[in-house]
Parts: sequence; C-alpha cells; structure tokens
Amino acid sequence: MSPIYRYLKTLSRIVESLLIRLLLQPLKLLPVKPNRVLFTAFMEKQYACNPKYISRELRRRYGDRIELLWSFRHPERFPDLEKDEGVKVISSATFKYYVYAMTSRVIVTNTLFKPTLPRRKGTLIINTWHGGGSYKKIQQKTLDKIRRAGTGLYLSSSRAFTEETIRGSLDYKGEVLEAGMPRNDILLNPPSEDKINEIREKIGLKPGQQLCLYAPTWQKDWVVHYNMPDYAETVKALEARFGGEWVMGYRSHHVTMYLDQTKAAQGALDLTLYPDMQELLLVCGCLITDYSSCIWDASLTYTPTFLYCTDLKEYLKKYEFYSDIRSWPFPLAENMDELKANIASFDQSAYEAACRAHHEKLGCCETGHATQAVCDRIAEVTKMN
Repeated sequence: MSPIYRYLKTLSRIVESLLIRLLLQPLKLLPVKPNRVLFTAFMEKQYACNPKYISRELRRRYGDRIELLWSFRHPERFPDLEKDEGVKVISSATFKYYVYAMTSRVIVTNTLFKPTLPRRKGTLIINTWHGGGSYKKIQQKTLDKIRRAGTGLYLSSSRAFTEETIRGSLDYKGEVLEAGMPRNDILLNPPSEDKINEIREKIGLKPGQQLCLYAPTWQKDWVVHYNMPDYAETVKALEARFGGEWVMGYRSHHVTMYLDQTKAAQGALDLTLYPDMQELLLVCGCLITDYSSCIWDASLTYTPTFLYCTDLKEYLKKYEFYSDIRSWPFPLAENMDELKANIASFDQSAYEAACRAHHEKLGCCETGHATQAVCDRIAEVTKMN
C-alpha cells in the first residue's frame, strides 16, 4: 500500500467520521439516563479486560438499579451474556447503538472509542486502557486523537504511565485515577484453589501439568505472530529447569484473534478465544511474549517471564520504548539458544527482587482495589449512592 493511498484512506475516514458526527448532533436533545452505563472492550470485539470487571462489580453492587449495556461488532458471538451477566447486549453497527450511547451517563472503554459518536457534556467517558506499566510509546495519529476526544477520566497502573503515556504521549490534561487496573485485582487477590482448578480444567490442563503461555503482541504485519519459539525445545528447557510436566499454550493479540491461528497454535493449547487473559495468568507457571504489556500483569505475581524477540532490530526501527528493553527485569532472547539459556539460568529470588525494583522505579499504583475505586467514581456520577 503506497503512502499516498494510506493518506487518502485515512483522510476519507476522518471526513466520514466528522460528517456522521455532524448528522448525529440532534441526538444531544435526548435526555441522559442517570443510571445507564455503556461498556466496550478491544474495539467492540470482546467481553473482557478492565471493563468486564467494572461491569460485574456494578451489577453485584446495584443489581437492577443500574442499567448496564455492552456494545459489540458481532453480538451474536455472545448469546448467553445477558442471561449470565445481567447486561443488555447491543450491536455497535446500528442506529440504536448511538441512541443508547448518547443517553448513557457513563461510557467505559479500554482502547480507542468510536470516532463517529458525538461527545456531550452530560456523559463521562472513562478510558481504563489495556496495558500496565510503561513500555511502548503510543504514536499519536489524527484519527486516534478523534477517537480519544472527550475522555474525562483515565485509569493508571503506575505514575510512569500517567506521566509518560497519559500526560505525555496522549497530551491529556484531565482527571487520572491512579489505583491500578481492575483486571489485576484478581492477581493481587487470588481466588480459591477450587476456582483455580476450575480454570485449569477449562483450558485442558491435566493434574500436575504446568502451563507456559506464549502471548505475543500485535504488529502491523500480523505474520510476526508466527515467529514463535520452538515449543518442543521450550518445554524441554522448562522441564529441565523447573521440573514436572509442562505444556505450551498460545494466545493471539485481540487484533488478530479471528485470523487463522492454526500454525501459531500447532503443538500448543489454543487459548486465543479463552475469554479472560487474567485467568490464564493466574494458572500459568511461565509467560513468554515479545513486547506485550502483559509482562506488567505477570510481574505482579512474580511469574517467570521471558522476552522472545527475534525481530528486535526491525521492531526498534518502527516503534519506540520509554526505556531500554534490556533494563526491564524480564530476560531477553533474540533466538532459541538465548531463550533456552535464559530459562536454564533463571533465578527466582533475583527475579523477584528485580521486579520489586522495577515496580518502585515506575511508581506502581496497583492496589488490588482498582475495581472498587472506579466503581465508587461511577457511583458518584450516576448518583447510585
């Protein structure tokens, strides 16, 4: 795709979005429902991440007194959500969606938001974001600025994320709640052993087996997902270092989750469509990724985490980090020999000390009560109390 074509395509989307916004302005005449909260996650593709945990807590607290809506591109993929979670499922591709959104008192998202939706003063947009710590720099693009416009509250997992990403890269001047990510509360306050065993059984782990989760990040060239480590060699290295029986699991990034994962998941448990990444982190004994911010989540429980970056030189030509990747506490490998060596020499005590220093350097704000904090803020806005 030529640069000129990309530019014209982006310009067309911007003009289209602003035109639709203009046509939808009359919806501002509709009264805002004070107890209506609309949720969306990963660009309306999943019921997941921070919004899910906030939604569940609001339902637990207020029952039917609060109206919870979830918008999806493909609502048919969530046939039991209304019955199981007590939320109303709507299609983001309909005019009714805009009516619901424009009459919601609060909108919660974890990524970019619809550029076509007019923003109004009576609605608080909360962006929980979806990555902790402070690692990859965010590239500000014009269309993305339009998508983020109107946000009234960001959640933050660390003071570094507040200053470098929210205040810096995103140039946001508004309210920030530094209480951590709601999805990480479950890692800091783990559930019962019965619940953990239930998760293990769901994903196909047998008693005594340990899971090594491979979860690469997204890049524009989605084929990079197939630059995975040699699963068999990785298992051998893990069994030699940690003992016991190990199995590999594979989870794709949400942008590529509906592509054919056959090659990437070959020889591993395909966990791409498992609905909750945090539950996978709860039960995995080891995490391997490239540049995904799930390293932050895993570091909160000191789960052994290894970086496998076969394309590091090429990646650094396209993206920037806030700090040197080699300064992070996670052992870095650019090939299989280095990965196996990192596993063989892994020192749990030294790793935990490095993670604690990393958390202190970034100004960790994870409290284990982030869900409660943001729900308290939503309760103030919706006057549920």
